[in-house]
Amino acid sequence: MPSTTAASRDDDPLLTHRFALTFDKTVVGMIVSCDGLESKSEITEAKSGGSGGKERAISRTPGKLSFTPLQIKLFVLKDDTYFESWYKQIHEGKVAKATHTGSIKLYDSEDKPVAEWKIINAWPSKLAYSDLDSDSNDAMSLTVTLAYEDFERVQ
Repeated sequence: MPSTTAASRDDDPLLTHRFALTFDKTVVGMIVSCDGLESKSEITEAKSGGSGGKERAISRTPGKLSFTPLQIKLFVLKDDTYFESWYKQIHEGKVAKATHTGSIKLYDSEDKPVAEWKIINAWPSKLAYSDLDSDSNDAMSLTVTLAYEDFERVQ
């Protein structure tokens, strides 16, 4: 049986102070929000007959593994066309060249990294800008949908 220990007062929950998105060892955006860091296995069920005509319990095993595309909302910065260029490579058919591994890092209130997720073989499948509204004081944002093959927590 696995053993657990009570959390000490030094073990704070991971608060969302600041995130950064990195590809090719370069920070490519400060994340406003990120949704979809999720994987799931289909459940495969198998029924079998038991002895004497009795039904046996249904056996369940893990099936196909899938990953939810990431929805990453970033601030739009002057002269920053990283995602537009990357997206263009995909639509020019350069998929092998345009598939990258990167990471999402979570920083604490003192700007120290406290968690990191490695995003494996990602590529942008959609770009969506926030509404252009001259009556708003909101910063312009870009939502990038990233398809990827796998992710793992590395810190």
